[in-house]
Amino acid sequence: AEPRKRKNFTENDDILLLKQVIADEPFRHGGGKVMDKWDKVAEVLLSSPAFSRETLAGKTAQNRTTLLLDAAKRKNAAEARLSGVEVTLSEKEALAEALLETMAEYRHDIVLKKAAEAQKAEIAEAAGETVRKLAVERLKRPAAEDGESPTKGTKLVKIVGILAEYKEKELAAKKKQWEAERADRIALERKRLVVERQ
Repeated sequence: AEPRKRKNFTENDDILLLKQVIADEPFRHGGGKVMDKWDKVAEVLLSSPAFSRETLAGKTAQNRTTLLLDAAKRKNAAEARLSGVEVTLSEKEALAEALLETMAEYRHDIVLKKAAEAQKAEIAEAAGETVRKLAVERLKRPAAEDGESPTKGTKLVKIVGILAEYKEKELAAKKKQWEAERADRIALERKRLVVERQ
């Protein structure tokens, strides 16, 4: 059994990979589905007769894409230092640029979405606080001032009073039960000590 020679990505393989990543956008899928999407990218590439590699895992496709994007970023940084120079891009470089832009837009969308959710939560919290303040103010006003009948307010006060009384009785009953259980434990402990001393 002769060891298989490791096959490097060709220029065409890189182009096909970048095109497929741009088409599928596997980086957009969160919640544990990212690698499933990269596996799908690899599966599609392997089914293409133009793709020269015999095997490709999703993780390998992801790593190769990252490598190509890092190379594009380095090239961009070098070109930025050479201002005024017109640069022509190969197909692979143009695809890497397009993918970088798409990923930057995606990250920007996530930031905007999180900011909108935070703002929505802030607004809901502020609205809740306002409602609480209004409720407290309303409870402090006399019933006649509200325009409500005094009996309606009285009924509410009675219900709240009954509930509070019920809770107090329930708490007192539990307290008596706990004290009785504690007294029983102390009595048992004393009996045990008396038996041990004899």
